Amino acid sequence: MTNKDLNDIIAKSLDLNEEVIAESYVAQDKQFSLPTEKLSTETKDVHIELYQHYVQQLNHVSARLDTVPRKDADASHSDFRSLKYDEVFNMNAVYLHELYFANISDPYSEITMDSLTFMRLERDFGTFDMWQRDFIACALSAREGWAITAYSTFLKRFVNVFIDSHNHSVPVGCYPVVCVDVWSHSYFHDRMGDKKSYIVDMMKEFNWAVIEERFKRAEMIAEALR
Repeated sequence: MTNKDLNDIIAKSLDLNEEVIAESYVAQDKQFSLPTEKLSTETKDVHIELYQHYVQQLNHVSARLDTVPRKDADASHSDFRSLKYDEVFNMNAVYLHELYFANISDPYSEITMDSLTFMRLERDFGTFDMWQRDFIACALSAREGWAITAYSTFLKRFVNVFIDSHNHSVPVGCYPVVCVDVWSHSYFHDRMGDKKSYIVDMMKEFNWAVIEERFKRAEMIAEALR
């Protein structure tokens, strides 16, 4: 199915003229293999359904943004402001879930000392172990949100940060390379609220091949900005 087909479907469901939706973007949910036994089947299924819901909501907001009047935009309240807020919330939710699902659940997880990932984490955090401790601290500090390692185009180095919700405390100019979901729905059912054991288990099964490709892209970003 093409983006135009999806646009037509959304336009019809929202009673919109197909001509006014021509500039809307359409997100499509991706398929992820999650063979890990560190998450229950129920938790995986519920989490995938939540991700798909965010995709649907992002498409809905995108379609609405094509018709909302810009002339009424206002910082106190306006339909345009509300939709733009929801756009970032849902867009980040989709992107962060895709990063998370792609970089976890590798039962054969292994990182080598000669990988770009290992070398950059050692360079910017002192040692690989220090990066791990700092990442866990960020993950524990997030409320309902995310722990992320990202390349900062401002600091020109890799940093660990946390995001509350999907859109609070998001650092500007950062390219994410490692991502763990620390919303309570990710671990509460399986671990009775033991957040730290969940974080450590997700880190034990990081897919370093996926993460390595992200580090390579971050390296290209760094090179382009030199």
